[in-house]
Amino acid sequence: MSQGANVRSVDAIKRFKVALINYAEEARNALSSAEMEIRQVRNWLERDQLTYWQSQVKRNQEKLAMARTELNRRRLSQANSDAISDSEQKEAVREGQRRLREAEEKIELIKRWIPVLEHAVSEYHSQSQPLGDRLSGRFVATVNVLDRMINTLDAYLAMSPPTAPSVAPPRASTSDGPGQATSTAGSSSSETQSEVKRPDEVQAAPQGAPVVDHSIVEGAPTSQTSGATQATQAEDRP
Repeated sequence: MSQGANVRSVDAIKRFKVALINYAEEARNALSSAEMEIRQVRNWLERDQLTYWQSQVKRNQEKLAMARTELNRRRLSQANSDAISDSEQKEAVREGQRRLREAEEKIELIKRWIPVLEHAVSEYHSQSQPLGDRLSGRFVATVNVLDRMINTLDAYLAMSPPTAPSVAPPRASTSDGPGQATSTAGSSSSETQSEVKRPDEVQAAPQGAPVVDHSIVEGAPTSQTSGATQATQAEDRP
């Protein structure tokens, strides 16, 4: 026997649909923010920092070259002097070497961090790509399924409940029962009584005919009847 659907709350499905849409919107915003941050970090590391320190290397090389040239000029100008005052030029050369070395170290560090960043971004994409695919294509199909479910349940609840079929009153039984048996028995008894006549209804038998006692029950021995007939015949004889 088929039963109706056990619909408890359509509003719960509607609230779930709203919560799912809000979650999808927040997830899309989070994925977009993460992608934006990845692009910013990649641009900052590969373009801004690498370009900046490469330019610093060139600039420090030029400054170091200038400091060395100034040191050589200072030494040539005071070649005939006993005391050469070139401490400032030497300090400028040492400072130029330090800055050049620092810029070169920065470039080496950036070049080491670029593969690490790319590996981390690849791992992130492998984890976030399924969620992004579900939010882009499959999410629409999921919302459509929820819409069809809600519409179907609303239509089901709007239907009027089925009415119970009317039950006809019990009809008189045509099978043989005690009442019919009694009626039949009564009919048989009345027929038997109609067949048995009272003594006063018995007409006089014609002369010479044997007299039959109707009070004898049908089926009794016929010896008494034969004896009465013989006695009557003996009286009629001269």
